[in-house]
Amino acid sequence: MTSQYVIDPGGVPWKPSQVAGITFKCQVLLDGADGGPEAIRFRFDPCPSVFAHMHLTSQFQLLLRGRMHFPKATMKLGAVAAHYTDHNFPYGPFSVAEEHDMLVLHPKRGGLVTMSDRSARKQINLEGRHLYGAESEAEWILLPEYKEARCKALIRPGTGPSALMIEYPSCAVIDLPGAPYGRYEVVLKGSVTVGSCSLFPPGFRYVVSDKRPDAMEAGENGATLMLLSFDRDALEGGLTGEGLSVAAAEAMERAI
Repeated sequence: MTSQYVIDPGGVPWKPSQVAGITFKCQVLLDGADGGPEAIRFRFDPCPSVFAHMHLTSQFQLLLRGRMHFPKATMKLGAVAAHYTDHNFPYGPFSVAEEHDMLVLHPKRGGLVTMSDRSARKQINLEGRHLYGAESEAEWILLPEYKEARCKALIRPGTGPSALMIEYPSCAVIDLPGAPYGRYEVVLKGSVTVGSCSLFPPGFRYVVSDKRPDAMEAGENGATLMLLSFDRDALEGGLTGEGLSVAAAEAMERAI
């Protein structure tokens, strides 16, 4: 069975908001209300410290513009960068600057839990993974499964979840492998055609399928995609309607 969502952010309104004095604007691109993926685009105003928090599902953050600096010395991320956490795995605080713009991408609704909530700390996923990488630190490579294209592995596939930036030439057929746990395919440069839809940055397709999804086609100026693939952790966690997930869902609703 194949599940597919094709999203053009161009027609989605921006909403100004704030949480704990941190100001930003956001686009809700997928709300996850149908049990499917949740995708939100954020543009934070410059801020020295966005509070530590976690989500109740797997997450990719894709930094499109600006920078995000985490306390860890090696986590000074500049666009384009990918940042992954397993469900119930906290991260932050982090600072944002330089016209920050990012996508927050979940396989299902994940809510928001601040680490100031002491009771929530008991549900931290102590074995969770925290992975990240930046385009500027990756080398171009060739992968046999991505014909006619070259790749940068920001998060290598061997780790489970992966983040691959792939550059396709003009009018190339983009024939991707299956994505049994879900994959976001975000346009970074150029354009792609998906069925009758044309997508430009940062439009995307989200697909869940054991089989190869329908092929896409790069535009006349080629296309650079970021493929963000989940693994089995995408089946864990989520909003169950009880306990911590109730507070997490309410916190996210207040934020966006």
